[in-house]
Amino acid sequence: MISAASARDVVLMDHDIIRAVIGMSAWGGIVRYIMLRQKKPIMEEILACLLQVVVSCFTGMLLSIFVLSRDANDDKLLIMAGLGGVFAGPIITLLGKKIASLIDSFSPSPKISE
Repeated sequence: MISAASARDVVLMDHDIIRAVIGMSAWGGIVRYIMLRQKKPIMEEILACLLQVVVSCFTGMLLSIFVLSRDANDDKLLIMAGLGGVFAGPIITLLGKKIASLIDSFSPSPKISE
């Protein structure tokens, strides 16, 4: 079982697990690309696939860090990395909406009455 109490724990984690998380996220990105694929010239398809893989790896790492903070085992970690890769677009959209609502509800320091 893997656990991460701080950012240092994530950085000092076993490199094989980090590679597995990145691999599962990238695989999820390739699956997502295949699901949404459109007929384009070959160079545009390669570029689109690589861009999807980059976004999927980012989202998979975010979800993996979240799962690590919940003391999940290796299997759950890899499953969430793969799902983070496949559902990268919707996850980033939801995260953006959540951050926007937090910013909108944030009130600056109260004014001092004289």
